[in-house]
Amino acid sequence: MGHGQRVEAHPALVFSRCRLISRAEIAKVEAEPVHKDVPLKMQTIQWTLSVLIVIFLVLSLYFSVRYRREAEPKQRGLYSARMNIFMGLMLVVIAVSQLFFFEDSATRRIFGTVCLLLGLFNLFAGIRNHNLFSRK
Repeated sequence: MGHGQRVEAHPALVFSRCRLISRAEIAKVEAEPVHKDVPLKMQTIQWTLSVLIVIFLVLSLYFSVRYRREAEPKQRGLYSARMNIFMGLMLVVIAVSQLFFFEDSATRRIFGTVCLLLGLFNLFAGIRNHNLFSRK
């Protein structure tokens, strides 16, 4: 008998992992929400971070399109800088969500760290370029 297999002894009772439980207990466990161990505050933070990621993505795409369609160099530089700022913010928020709000694994840590470094670099370059092009 393998791990986790059930043996039917009586229609109302089930053996599970060497313990006799009733079908009512099984139904109760199966009816519980999947994320019951994640507090509501944590779910709210994760939802907010997801919304921020989408907002920053849309703004990054908007300024990318504006950058490509602009002919004047000063405006192109400003749009490019704003695109970098929002892309950097998006990557930082993705990194925060990956590093702090999900199950810990080596792959998740590496991905989160790479996103954080790229995001901070984009944010720094965008702010620097925005200051440069706004002075001209």
